[in-house]
Amino acid sequence: MNVNQLLDLAIVVTSVAAVIVASVYAKHKIAIDKKAAQGDLLAKAEKIVAQSVSPLVYQAEKRGGDGEDKLTFVVQGLFLLLDMAHLPHPTMSFVKGMVEKAVTAMKQTQSIADTVDKPKTTIVGELKEVNK
Repeated sequence: MNVNQLLDLAIVVTSVAAVIVASVYAKHKIAIDKKAAQGDLLAKAEKIVAQSVSPLVYQAEKRGGDGEDKLTFVVQGLFLLLDMAHLPHPTMSFVKGMVEKAVTAMKQTQSIADTVDKPKTTIVGELKEVNK
């Protein structure tokens, strides 16, 4: 074998190795991109849940019922919104955590409003004449 043949053989082996590496990378790149897209959709779903939970909690409070009925109403409302947007559902623990957070915020807001709106009590005493 002369130098030209060895050089041609090295080029062919390098080309085959490059094609194999590129195909393996492309195969895994597609899988990575799919996982990233699913993560992006889940992040959008979590954002929608965070934005929508407070109004649904207030609506559930207006409707009344016991705590489990209110929780069911809010969770079903959130999942309906996500279904209409064709987004995946976050875990139930995440949704329940966001609901509890919204309920706590609602109760704190209500207690502050009750404190501010509380009528001031006045002490009615005897009227005394003021000497001028």
